Amino acid sequence: MHFHLPKPLHGWREFSGEVGIIVIGVLIALAAQQVVEAVQWRDSVSQTRDAMRSELAIDRARIEVNLVQDTCTRNRLDAILRWAASAPPSGRIANADQPYLWNYHTSTWDITKTSPTAGHFSLKEELMYAGAYDAIANEQRYLFDEQASWSDLAATLASADQQESRDQIEREVARARIHLATRDANAHSLLGRLDELGITSDPRGVPTRIDVHRLCKPLEG
Repeated sequence: MHFHLPKPLHGWREFSGEVGIIVIGVLIALAAQQVVEAVQWRDSVSQTRDAMRSELAIDRARIEVNLVQDTCTRNRLDAILRWAASAPPSGRIANADQPYLWNYHTSTWDITKTSPTAGHFSLKEELMYAGAYDAIANEQRYLFDEQASWSDLAATLASADQQESRDQIEREVARARIHLATRDANAHSLLGRLDELGITSDPRGVPTRIDVHRLCKPLEG
């Protein structure tokens, strides 16, 4: 039986050539892997950006509808104060109307900010989206506060034939005004952030049509 041993390399030049070919092959493989990873991350960033922009476009539509109602909401609060000042002691408003305020969505950002993809946005872009979503979180909190103040006011008006409740109306109206003003100011600041991102309204954000001017109608009570 004959064994064929590998031929020895002839000198350092041949040895260096073999090593060089291996090194070049490894570098080419690493470079190719980096290119593939870069393409994958760019695709992930693009899809995430599109998802956030879609979510923010829906939120913007809801913000704008909420803001349109504010003038009539203020008018309704004025009307409630006038009613409280002139209604007979036995008067009450059993079914007080209130603004219909749309909630907002932040689920895409909630997922994005804790995912590896977030680290592949530019710092400037990431901060812009973070600022917009922080403003939306604030808007949601102010909206909940305003809804709670209207619920309290409705309960007070429903029992306004009791002096204790009648005495609370002015305070409840003041609370509702404060929450409206806070939400309104934050909403306009938020719209400025969305403008910077080039986010326009998506009508799908308000699938149900509402009468945004209904609180300008005469108060029934």
